Amino acid sequence: MITATITRRVSMLAAFALIPSAFAASTAITTEQLEIEKEGVQLIRQVEEVARDVRYNAGRLNSFTSSMQISKWTHVHHLDQIKSLVNDGLRPALTRLEEIQPQLPDWKQAAIERMMTSAKALAADVNDAILTKNEAGTTPPAMNAEYKGLVTRIYAHAEALVKTSDAAGTYAAARLKAHEAGVKVPRT
Repeated sequence: MITATITRRVSMLAAFALIPSAFAASTAITTEQLEIEKEGVQLIRQVEEVARDVRYNAGRLNSFTSSMQISKWTHVHHLDQIKSLVNDGLRPALTRLEEIQPQLPDWKQAAIERMMTSAKALAADVNDAILTKNEAGTTPPAMNAEYKGLVTRIYAHAEALVKTSDAAGTYAAARLKAHEAGVKVPRT
């Protein structure tokens, strides 16, 4: 009985001794991969910051759509702000993320796909909101149900983009921090 227990413990120790070498082989990361990962984290953080600004402006618009006291120029201003943020902030960062996406871990590729989906829907709804606003002529935004619906969707897309980029950025930054501290982190 003692021999069986000792044999079992030695077998377990041998099995555990093999784990670190197999783990290290699967976690090896080159300097180039590390730089791309760092760039990915920076770009995801940029997407998050811009998405927060878009969400802020969309939230303001959302609150304005119920008031007849807010001028149409206020709506135009916030729509222009959102349009500028999407074109000058989101597009370049997401374009670069898309370029480096194949070189990133699978989990990050999936997060980028989700961000791309939200950003495309956001851009389409911003464009539709601008067109709807222009076609409405003198109709106050508070009386334009289609415009109000688009503004609500813009906010929802921005919120989804913030949540996805925040989660992906936080997770990626923690993985990089662990790697820099010498902790072996699996790549996928």
